[in-house]
Amino acid sequence: MYRKIRSNPPANLAQELKKEFGKYFVRLGVFCKRISGKYPRQVFALMLTSMLFSGILAFTVLRIKKAPPLPSLAVSGTSPISQGFGQIMQSGQALKEVLELQNQINTVLHKDSLGPADSLLLKNAIRRLEIINHQLNP
Repeated sequence: MYRKIRSNPPANLAQELKKEFGKYFVRLGVFCKRISGKYPRQVFALMLTSMLFSGILAFTVLRIKKAPPLPSLAVSGTSPISQGFGQIMQSGQALKEVLELQNQINTVLHKDSLGPADSLLLKNAIRRLEIINHQLNP
C-alpha cells in the first residue's frame, strides 16, 4: 500500500549524447593514446610543424593590413556623462540670465517715459538674448 514510486529522471542532452556517441569517443581516445605511445617523436614533430606553420600564416597571409582605429570614449578629455551634465548646468545658467533680462525689459517697458539710458539697456538686453539663443541653438 505504501510503495515508493520509482521514476526515471528526465532526459538530459549531455546524457543522451554520451549514451549515443560515448563508445566512439572512447574508441577515439584509445586510438590517440595508442598512436602517441607508439610514435611519440612523430607526434611531437607534427605538433611543432603545425605551430610553426600557424605562426607563418599569422604573420604573412592572414595579417591585417591596417588596424582599424579604436573608438574614442572621451570627447576632448571628458566623459560624455560629465559633458552632458556641463551642458545642463550651462543651460540652467542661461535660463537664469534670460529670466533676469526679461525682468529688466519688463521694468523698463512699464515706465511712463523712456530715456536714452533705458533704450541702451533694452538694446543690450535684446542683444544678449540673441547671443544666448545662438549659444544654446547652434
